[in-house]
Amino acid sequence: MSETMAQDRVSLPLGFDIPEGWVPVEPASVGAEGAVFVAVHSAPDGEFTPNITLSVGQRPDHAGVTDIADEAVERLGRTMAALEVLRRKVIGAPDAPGVTQVLRVRTGEGQELVQTQVLLTVPGTTPADRLILEIACTATPETARRLGDDFRRFVGSVHVRRDFPADEGEDS
Repeated sequence: MSETMAQDRVSLPLGFDIPEGWVPVEPASVGAEGAVFVAVHSAPDGEFTPNITLSVGQRPDHAGVTDIADEAVERLGRTMAALEVLRRKVIGAPDAPGVTQVLRVRTGEGQELVQTQVLLTVPGTTPADRLILEIACTATPETARRLGDDFRRFVGSVHVRRDFPADEGEDS
């Protein structure tokens, strides 16, 4: 997400399932002020607590999803001592593309971490209304392997809620 997008945070009625063993926390309490949702794993791995973050930002420009993924890497790289993109895959449909990428990072304190990112496009009624969901799971390498299924379940459950009264045709 670009610097512009970071400033243009939006709210979106999202629904998702929090995997067992994960605890929601206030984003600001863990230094994730730009996130709309953060969960930490209830069994910390040594000095690092695995976390899942979800951010939503408006993206009115025409940047491609891989360009947006590059920006996410660049943004994270500014806060890390080292960063390497291990894998990247374009996903989704042409009208709602996404990217998954796995990053190996080293903090300034020398701690090795893995961050799996999923960037999803939510098309708007006009191109200027396009939103990007950025979902990330950060953990130590061995914990990341163990918690991968949890993260996949979380990502698979994320959806835009449709809150209609029952008399408008949908069950409440």
